[in-house]
Amino acid sequence: MAATKAQRTERGRKNYGRNKTRGDSGEKAVRDALKRQGYTVTQSDSGRGFADLTARKDGKMKRIQVKNITSRRFLTASAARKRVKGAPFNIKRIPKDGEVWVFDKDGRRYVFGEKRK
Repeated sequence: MAATKAQRTERGRKNYGRNKTRGDSGEKAVRDALKRQGYTVTQSDSGRGFADLTARKDGKMKRIQVKNITSRRFLTASAARKRVKGAPFNIKRIPKDGEVWVFDKDGRRYVFGEKRK
């Protein structure tokens, strides 16, 4: 089996697998927070589509994308939003029932979705 793009460089080999661990820890933090609010939370079985997690409560559903960006500190929600809208995340549009939860290096949490009319 051929090496992945990340495994072709020494830096990539050292980092390989850590991104999944970071992502899983962010998803666990979101899952725990939503369960405390009374939501039933399920995790997506694949990386396809928008949602990492799906939360349900009182017949309503939220699809949640989690970004755990441990290399940056964000002081404002607009800075966090700008970061995930650019490369490498490229979240240009958040679905109507979707939210993006961003965690920064210091553990601050920013939650945003598309503005509802």
